[in-house]
Amino acid sequence: MKNINFFVLLAAFAAALSSCGTGTADHDDDDTVPSVKSLVLRASATVIEADGIDAVQLEVLADGVPVTEGVRLYDGLTNTPLELPSMTFTTTEPGNYYFWAAYGTKQTEMVQVRAVGFELPELPADPEPENTSFVKRVLLTQFTGTECGFCPGMIEILRSVLADEDYASRVIHTAAHTYKSTDPAYLEQRLDQAMGVSGYPTVVADMAYSYDNYLDEDGFRQMIDLAWSELPAKAGISVSTSLAGNQLVVMASVKAAETGMYSVGAWLLEDGIEGKQANYHPELWTGDYGIHDNCIRYADSRVTNIDYSGFSLGTVEAGQTSEYVFTIDLDEDWVADNCHVVVFVTVPDEKGRYYSVTNAVDVPLEGSYPFEYASSAE
Repeated sequence: MKNINFFVLLAAFAAALSSCGTGTADHDDDDTVPSVKSLVLRASATVIEADGIDAVQLEVLADGVPVTEGVRLYDGLTNTPLELPSMTFTTTEPGNYYFWAAYGTKQTEMVQVRAVGFELPELPADPEPENTSFVKRVLLTQFTGTECGFCPGMIEILRSVLADEDYASRVIHTAAHTYKSTDPAYLEQRLDQAMGVSGYPTVVADMAYSYDNYLDEDGFRQMIDLAWSELPAKAGISVSTSLAGNQLVVMASVKAAETGMYSVGAWLLEDGIEGKQANYHPELWTGDYGIHDNCIRYADSRVTNIDYSGFSLGTVEAGQTSEYVFTIDLDEDWVADNCHVVVFVTVPDEKGRYYSVTNAVDVPLEGSYPFEYASSAE
């Protein structure tokens, strides 16, 4: 199994832009452009199909007001001027494309548009376009292993909590089998190191709070309550997925409740994996633990070896959306009918050093999930 990455194609970029009418922008009107405090370049989509038809509309906002006269658009890779008719970009070459704009003496931040060489699954319609009050779900990551003899204690706690609808409706459960490589659900990616896990069993909530007391269910519930109250939903998630052969395509849209930096990740999960579970206290933990669900097969959110917080979407303004496409090849040993995908969004802390999950959703391999609003869930 491998993840397909998209690389910047410099030659393709130049060829594609020439077909879209690149040229030299007019600088003569700089003196007539009024002074502005803020300048933003906005793209109608961050991902398009490289078919020459699918297009992204670029728009420049000066102090929040759209402007066209006096705007200069630039290639973000070469910093050379561009001229796109009606500020519309299309291409037939897959790759990453970068733009920035100038207006008078002000310049915008860079905007990235990704062009992909395959058909994108269509995102569901936004049921409430003006709404930014989203349903919040806490991402639980259970660090476990079939050879961990104390892990049945945490499994019992999870089963009890997830049987309680008040809690089950507020969480997304994932299981990282990182204890030993002999585990049939073993995950080679070291999420345990990324989240600072040193003992088993441990459950991490929203990549921010950890819990390792496998004898105390009340404390576990308190951790969920804490993550729920302290890390509210700053964004909503809409997802569509499609599976062609063994290639999974996940189209995710993130809608911001407040302006800020956002990142997005996708984890492929599999249910029904058989594996005998070690149990050091069968007199206490008397259940059947031989079937393992929600096992993370692949974490498509790796930034570094110790950072799986997801891929940056940059700054997303309140009420606006940003899209990201994931592609994952399913291993032949995985049962596609038992697989599903968790998509999550993270936000940085005030210092920009640590990321926590602000929302998460769970979607089947060939399905869709619209933005879910708090008003809709009441």
